[in-house]
Amino acid sequence: MLNAVLFKSKERFDSFMKKLAEYEIACTVLDFDDHSWIDFDFSKIDFAIYYPSFEYSSSHPLALSKVHDNLNFLNESWPHLQLFPDPAGVKYYNDKYKQFLYLTAKKYPIPETVPLFSEKSLDIAEKRLGYPMVIKNRYGAGGGSVFRAFDRRELEKFYKVSTLNLFDLDSARYLAKVFGKRMFYYHMIKAKRMPYPFLSVPLLAQKFIKLDRDLKTVVGKGKVVEAHWRFQADEDMWKVNIDGGGTGVWGQVPQEALDLSIRLASDLKVSWLNLDMIMENGTFLILSLIH
Repeated sequence: MLNAVLFKSKERFDSFMKKLAEYEIACTVLDFDDHSWIDFDFSKIDFAIYYPSFEYSSSHPLALSKVHDNLNFLNESWPHLQLFPDPAGVKYYNDKYKQFLYLTAKKYPIPETVPLFSEKSLDIAEKRLGYPMVIKNRYGAGGGSVFRAFDRRELEKFYKVSTLNLFDLDSARYLAKVFGKRMFYYHMIKAKRMPYPFLSVPLLAQKFIKLDRDLKTVVGKGKVVEAHWRFQADEDMWKVNIDGGGTGVWGQVPQEALDLSIRLASDLKVSWLNLDMIMENGTFLILSLIH
């Protein structure tokens, strides 16, 4: 009989518990908020599951600290243990800059991208990308903290917010606008989780590609197990995330996209991988990867 550990989580805990019971897998429930898990003997445990939850808003640098720190600790301390999520890909989880470095080094197709480290990098982005350009916060999910800059002033505003230059008038206005939104306080009171108002270095400036859809694929154990298109709900949408109003549609997916997804999962040596892609001039480009 297999032995599993299921860590408590805010989402899908009950469904995992039910599935383990269905397969008659012996299950021990632990909680990362209870320090006893640190001294737990995993020597007779075959696998452990933790469905990641954002501890803060997804744009917070420590939003997935339990995933990054605790799962890596378990992987190093108990190398025989099979873990979900797979530690091989955890370091890229919710970090667009680390994803950029890996995908660029491995020569995967991505939209033209410039990390914004300095004033000089703003000049490079302006010259290479033109306006409008997409500005992505280093951290974030579901299309959050993704903007468009239509001119140099807006580009500098986002950059200065990321460097905490609060003496700049435009960046101060940006933060005042964030704090002035009713939804900011709604989330803080309703979810008891304040949206993170700041941006993190380095932001990623990216070529703006006009589109009406993107593609999401899920790779599991060496093959694509699910894929769907996400269409814009109206012509004014420039992000097609379903959380933001996009429409999911299941249909034929080109083999190129399937092969690209499988190759990336293989190179990362991960059991599961979730990819967002867009197409430009007949070529699929990787937007982000979610482990």
